[in-house]
Amino acid sequence: MIRYLGKPLEIAVEEEVEFVLNGRVYRKFCTPSMLKELAIGFLVSEGILKSPDGLKLEISGKRILAEIPDISEFELNSRFSGFSENFRPKIRSKGKFKLEELKKHLQILEIEEYRKTRGYHVSAIVTGDSFYRAYDVGRHNAVDKAIGMALLNSVDLGNSFLLISGRISKEIALKCVNAGIPLLVSKAAILSSAIEFCMESGLSAVSFATNIAVGDAIE
Repeated sequence: MIRYLGKPLEIAVEEEVEFVLNGRVYRKFCTPSMLKELAIGFLVSEGILKSPDGLKLEISGKRILAEIPDISEFELNSRFSGFSENFRPKIRSKGKFKLEELKKHLQILEIEEYRKTRGYHVSAIVTGDSFYRAYDVGRHNAVDKAIGMALLNSVDLGNSFLLISGRISKEIALKCVNAGIPLLVSKAAILSSAIEFCMESGLSAVSFATNIAVGDAIE
């Protein structure tokens, strides 16, 4: 039985999607939109690909078929390295970002889908006067979609920053470094593990909720 405790909001959509990568079957729970962007952003932000060039990709309903040519099973396994002891990614910013300008960009995160449901995370790749925004019930998925969208539009991620509505975790910070994004900005909190990772990797980050900036890309 469903009870309404007042005027109900719309319900955010989450569904299971099958992701087949070089014959391996994975299952992801996500908002089933922008699946091409999700796949590309995931593969790049997880360090499996440097760019979508050469990737064979097909979307069929709620099924993603991805094929990376000329890669061995061993190499594919090694690219799923996560936080292994030997994996120490580094990044350096090509320029500086003004703190006040970053704060103004927070309005990009305000979308109608969130206001209607209170159930979506929002992310955006911002570069110059352009931004590439996506939303999803999963914060990692929202990041992957935004990165994938930017790459499909030939954005130089080294001259961009990632804007997110959720907290800054180590996992999200690692996605930035793998994708070559020098700065991560959030209106929410930053976790201690993310601060440590930023100090080690060279990634810059700003948390407006906790009033903390890490790294040398902010002025």
